[in-house]
Amino acid sequence: MNNQRAYLFLICSVTLWLISCEKEITIDLPNVEDKLVVEGKIEYDGITNTPPIVILTKSTGYFEPTDLNSLQELFVHGADVTVTVDNVNHQLTELCLSDILTLISSGVIDSSLVEDLLGASLENLIGFEYCLYTIIDNSLYGEPGKTYKLTITTGGKTYTSTTSIPALNPLISVWYLAQKDDTLGFAWARMHDPPGKGNAYRWYARRISKNADGEEKDAAFVAPFGSSFEDKFIDGLEFDFAYDRGHPPGNHDDDPGEAPHFFKQTDTIAIKFCTIEMQVYEFLRIMEVEANSNGSPFASPSTIPTNIDNDGLGLWAGYGVTYDTIYGTP
Repeated sequence: MNNQRAYLFLICSVTLWLISCEKEITIDLPNVEDKLVVEGKIEYDGITNTPPIVILTKSTGYFEPTDLNSLQELFVHGADVTVTVDNVNHQLTELCLSDILTLISSGVIDSSLVEDLLGASLENLIGFEYCLYTIIDNSLYGEPGKTYKLTITTGGKTYTSTTSIPALNPLISVWYLAQKDDTLGFAWARMHDPPGKGNAYRWYARRISKNADGEEKDAAFVAPFGSSFEDKFIDGLEFDFAYDRGHPPGNHDDDPGEAPHFFKQTDTIAIKFCTIEMQVYEFLRIMEVEANSNGSPFASPSTIPTNIDNDGLGLWAGYGVTYDTIYGTP
């Protein structure tokens, strides 16, 4: 009995000691400085005259609201945006989703081109006034070997960046290969890397076969995780490589037979293979690592690079694009 009382007394004492050691800590978080965030690109594919597209937003604090209204307020409006090539300045026009839908309905621009440029279905953007800067009249489009200077003036500051479109490097062949004893698999390709280190690439894929509703499975080209690579270990080599199926942000497959990350044998897959500069590769590589480890307490912190000067954030990138198709089989 005495032992039980002593044991109970010990437990109560330890509990009181632990409670007394608790202390509320209040951390005053510093104010987050608004910085300009740039997401811009210019492409060449030899088929369509693709205009440049530049999306301007403001940085925001980690604990700031992320509802639609708050995100809407991050877009930067009324900026002066120009792209200079061959000593000629080209003025970009600000367009928001309502403007884009009007241009599509009047036949000025094609909806599929817009979805490819944005990397998202227009249907998914309805209700969100997405804004960008571009050129409507095809007076400017990408060409390999040329350098494009981006100049942005907003908020009393001027930001600049330059990018080039490398020479195209078409894939030698593409094919689908299923896993052993399965009809699910990956998209494969064979390529040759030109001699001389410093080449970099990015891979996109898009399922253009139809779903149960008769619509294409993917509204736009999707870059899977690890979509970019460089030639440090493959310089001058011919080799085979494979990629899994990527997912657009917020995408949820409506086909109950879908398997994450795999293509189906019946899928017809359009491949978009891009040559990029090393500065573009470095940005994409670290950005993808950060996105994949988001929220992990064990992830090593890193700083995503930028090629926007004057303390701007983001990327201005040139892409040399070639296309291929893997045809599905029943």
